[in-house]
Amino acid sequence: MSSNIIVKRICDYCKNTFDAKTTKTKYCSHICNSRGYKLNQKLKKIETSDTETKSKVSNYVMDVNSKDFLTVNEASTLLNMSSKTVYRLIEQNELNAFNFSVRKTLIRRKDIESYFDNNLICVDNINPNTENEINLNNSYTINEAIEKFNISNGALYNIIKRFNIPKRKLGRYTLVKKEDLNTIFQ
Repeated sequence: MSSNIIVKRICDYCKNTFDAKTTKTKYCSHICNSRGYKLNQKLKKIETSDTETKSKVSNYVMDVNSKDFLTVNEASTLLNMSSKTVYRLIEQNELNAFNFSVRKTLIRRKDIESYFDNNLICVDNINPNTENEINLNNSYTINEAIEKFNISNGALYNIIKRFNIPKRKLGRYTLVKKEDLNTIFQ
């Protein structure tokens, strides 16, 4: 069935204008038709893949939310932080965890919630008295202490450990209070 009409159309693939013989023609040529079809199939596959990924992620998050005991990776997902940060919190005894084996560490959900309850800082409770805080003015760096007291690095760390001297990491420096070291070496 041929028609005698000519309709100006814009190709859906290459966006060029062409003369169509029907009102339903979408493409200017067979090549654009093939390429348009392949593009549509590709976009459909990407869309289905995206929906599958979103459903898997939402199922994983719902699964994590329903558990009472979490692995480190699940806890990091729940807290929206890296697993190294969770391990650091465990190492610093800020977050309770139980190590079943080399590869199995579990954290109770209650411990995560209590971590936030215990560590919330209220602006009214901040103590303006910072005399006892370790800072650059009242502390030696490790290198300064080694030079001043003429001891080795290992010996200094053994003394710090033996006498439970508090130290603080500030950037790339480790600080120890002057008065604590002076009392030991006097």
